Amino acid sequence: MTSNNSKPLNSVGGGSKHVRSHSLKSFPAVAVAVIDNRKPPDNVGGVAAAGSDPQTTMKITSTWKQACDRTRDRTKQLLRRTMSWKSNTIIMQPEERKSEESSSTWEIHVWASWMKRYASEDESKTLDIPFKLSPLQEEKLLIFFKYYLDGDCDGFVFEHDFHQFAEKLRRFADWSPNSDEYIILKQVLTELIQVFIQCESGQSVAFTSLSTDDWLKIWCQTLSKCTVASDMPLWLKYFQNILYKSLDSGKGEIEKANLQRFYCTFLDSNCEEAKQVVIDVIYDSLTSNGDFKLDRDTWGQCFANWLLGTKPNGCGQWLFGKCGPTPEFFPIDYSAMNSTVDTRDTYSHKRRSDRHSIVV
Repeated sequence: MTSNNSKPLNSVGGGSKHVRSHSLKSFPAVAVAVIDNRKPPDNVGGVAAAGSDPQTTMKITSTWKQACDRTRDRTKQLLRRTMSWKSNTIIMQPEERKSEESSSTWEIHVWASWMKRYASEDESKTLDIPFKLSPLQEEKLLIFFKYYLDGDCDGFVFEHDFHQFAEKLRRFADWSPNSDEYIILKQVLTELIQVFIQCESGQSVAFTSLSTDDWLKIWCQTLSKCTVASDMPLWLKYFQNILYKSLDSGKGEIEKANLQRFYCTFLDSNCEEAKQVVIDVIYDSLTSNGDFKLDRDTWGQCFANWLLGTKPNGCGQWLFGKCGPTPEFFPIDYSAMNSTVDTRDTYSHKRRSDRHSIVV
């Protein structure tokens, strides 16, 4: 019998010819016949008839060895690549690595530089920037220190100065010593003394003074924790409310006459804030030119602006006295709007103009 795709294989026992190593299609069937000692399929040909011959078995084994020897190097490379795929690493052969190193002539250079980036609003809150009072804040707080607490004008405030301020405020508001407002005022006064007059161990409060530098330092520590009005400590909120009650005329708002009398009591009877022109400007700034009533809420906003406002022209800038720069406006001449063509001073670059105002 002969196979359709190969030469006759019945002369295997003679030893003159052997099975070609590249005809590997019949090897699986031959191996099955040798191991199981059973009849292989018909397409194997004369190999099946000689399956029980020892020489045939030796030839088949030698043929398998020759086939495996020729593909041994490629099988090893395949196994190495398979193992490298499993470990996600590439194992390069020395020949390939050498060829890549010799062919590569490019060099890679990396430059690194630092870029300065400005912090946002939420990041700026975490930066360790020391809090400082603005010049306007210092001026406002020093006015209160000088005219409302330092009664003897010696530059220092003692415990009895706080009591004199409370008594002066009680007389202005016409409170009795047993009234609820005066009891709250004394409690707030006790808290103010504990905050601002800090005594060392074994030192009496009555003989401890408060200088202007200590006054500003304590306010700086207090306001550094306040970004809005709701962040103010409890004693400061009570102090704001007790001042409003002393100025309230009983109608739920602070009137202009009562505010003017307040300045005359604590500042001076002949102070600039007592003048009608100045008190009108102050009251207009507190009420936004009369658009709002100076009630408890408006007073709270003005008080918060007096404490936290760092720039001029705020609603609470002149809350306890005139301070800061006064806005100066240039004069405006409206007469040119009603003038005729002949009387108008027409601009010419050949002569100097007599105009001294801005035409609107």
